[in-house]
Amino acid sequence: MRKKILISALLVVVVAIVAIWFFLFRDDAPPPPDAQSAAAVAEAAQTTTTIPSTTSEDSTTTTQVVTTTTEVEAGIEGFWVVDTAIGSFEDFSSTYVGFRIEEELAQGIGKTTAVGRTPVVSGTLEFSSSELLSAEIIADLSQITTDRSWRDDNVYDALDAGNHPNAVFSLVGPITLDDPETEGIEHPISATGELTIKGVTQEVSVELTAQRIGQIITVTGQFPMVFSDFGVEVPTAPIVLSVEDNGLIEVQLFLTPAS
Repeated sequence: MRKKILISALLVVVVAIVAIWFFLFRDDAPPPPDAQSAAAVAEAAQTTTTIPSTTSEDSTTTTQVVTTTTEVEAGIEGFWVVDTAIGSFEDFSSTYVGFRIEEELAQGIGKTTAVGRTPVVSGTLEFSSSELLSAEIIADLSQITTDRSWRDDNVYDALDAGNHPNAVFSLVGPITLDDPETEGIEHPISATGELTIKGVTQEVSVELTAQRIGQIITVTGQFPMVFSDFGVEVPTAPIVLSVEDNGLIEVQLFLTPAS
């Protein structure tokens, strides 16, 4: 009888550990931003026009839905702004800025990936026919949500989001673009900028991918960041053995011409 009780208790403990892992610590972080996925979202967001038409034989009125892609008459020259109305943050098909960090869990549970993102992003970019002349992107860190809600408060505290809600990236100097007028082509962008987080500004190098789909420009990618460089102590929890001080900043932007 005692043996059966011990076996039953052991099974309960094992089931509890598996349940905790499944619901709290399994690594099901969302995938990183992807240029092709962003292009598909931009394609779906092109102008849709409803046109009524009348059949001559019986004067029956029918409705035709025509999807049109309007070319930007002056190419990319001018100002473009971040558009948060494209896609949905629920499935991360919209504009967002965020981070990705690797965690090592205690008790031999293994490793997991912590991801946090904010959809509250604004910014303006200015293009000539062949250059990106200026760019400023502002992300509201106080609106970050992570893939585990119990992380959120620790993330806010680590970023001091109450006192420094905005992260700001400003381009340093213009950069030449390779054939930016061509639609549907992925253009790699290497840029230097100043990144401000928690009131600390550092120069960073970013590698991103831009693509024009009709009247939408997508910008996607990741670039490395050392959090301590910005005075950010990465958040932790009792179950987390260690968190890497370096991680990735993730970017997915949809840009439309400024009105």
